[in-house]
Amino acid sequence: MFKRIKQFYVNNVLVKVASFNSVGVLVKLISGFIISKTMAVFIGPSGVAIVGNLSNFKQSLDSLSSLGVKNGTIKYIAESKEDKLQFRQIVSSSFLVTLCIGLLSSLLLLVFSRSLSDLIFDSLNFSYLFKVAALMMPFYSVHIFFISILNGLKKFKELIQINIVGYILITFLTVLLISVEELKGALLVIVITPFLLFLSLFWQYTTLKFIINNIGIHLVSKDMIKKLSSFFSMTLFSGIMVPIVFLIIRNYIIKHIGADEAGYWEGVRKISNYYMLFIFTLYQLYLLPSLSEKRSQLRSVVLFFYKTVLPVVGLGFVIIYFLKIVLIKLVFTTAFLPMKDLFLWQLLGDFFRIMFLTISYQFLAKKMIWPYIVCEGIYMIMTCFLSIYFINVFGLSGTVKAYAVACFAYLLLMLFVFRKELFKKESING
Repeated sequence: MFKRIKQFYVNNVLVKVASFNSVGVLVKLISGFIISKTMAVFIGPSGVAIVGNLSNFKQSLDSLSSLGVKNGTIKYIAESKEDKLQFRQIVSSSFLVTLCIGLLSSLLLLVFSRSLSDLIFDSLNFSYLFKVAALMMPFYSVHIFFISILNGLKKFKELIQINIVGYILITFLTVLLISVEELKGALLVIVITPFLLFLSLFWQYTTLKFIINNIGIHLVSKDMIKKLSSFFSMTLFSGIMVPIVFLIIRNYIIKHIGADEAGYWEGVRKISNYYMLFIFTLYQLYLLPSLSEKRSQLRSVVLFFYKTVLPVVGLGFVIIYFLKIVLIKLVFTTAFLPMKDLFLWQLLGDFFRIMFLTISYQFLAKKMIWPYIVCEGIYMIMTCFLSIYFINVFGLSGTVKAYAVACFAYLLLMLFVFRKELFKKESING
């Protein structure tokens, strides 16, 4: 029995990735808990709110500044890693594109630093933060480039080790700066984070050197740059649509129910983000490279992912549901206990979301730009309007009910869009 389990582990790539990934996610969760507690002690609720504004802006900036090059690089590296010349062309072209995006982001941050300070903080006193962020953006671009190459090469262990080192560096510097500079330190660490992530790359110096040795200006391919740029619209669309939709829903809750209720909704989404982190990293580490390598085997990849991951996810969701009060007290305070009534529909929506995302990654693997934009647009509009309608009918619980219904509808849409690939007969190989 033990030998069979051991053999299954050795032969099952997804199980190995999940095992390595679990350690990385655990470290990130511990890191997030330490950072949250440190902020609560030293800067209080008002300081956390100010930091939250900058964090949200930084998340959007990170998403837009990569402009999908990460997904494009993962896809093409996974497809062409056996062809040495093509591999070097992809590496060189991706490096040039990513670096140019980083430098352009830096320029925009420098030029609009005062305007951004006024927009985010309603004050010009924080413009220096955006100038520091401008200096950091090239380091973020280089980090994204190397992470993408490692993803495409399926260097799972090395990648997760780099992530863990990055989490530790960020946690250490955050605690240090907040304890010394309080609010200023908390804000500074957010914009300095890209440099810490860059430093974490040196943990895998040998792999880093190998990738660098494959970069050459003469190997830059116009055709490959064009292919990578085709992913820009996907990331740009999601990067703009998602924040707008959630902003509309949040403001509607505040206006028609109350600010505290909006906080409960934010709270359940925060906990959702914690446990969904494990799934999202599995998508990047395993699913996208696998779909890129096996483009004609969507059915086998999806079903293998379902049968390996969904039972564990389902069990985890049941445990989370029954321990929801403990989780609320651990992550927040007893003031957030009313959000316990939102968990059932949030978990149900997240389960459907995992199912449809597993299929929808085929959009990236096959570079289906317009189908992706149309389907994402339908999902976002549906989420927005259903939330408003359900809030009017059910109150605050309408937000999570609308989310669950929208996720289920999107799953049905994915089954329809990819019906030929999913329902044809083929052998299932992991």
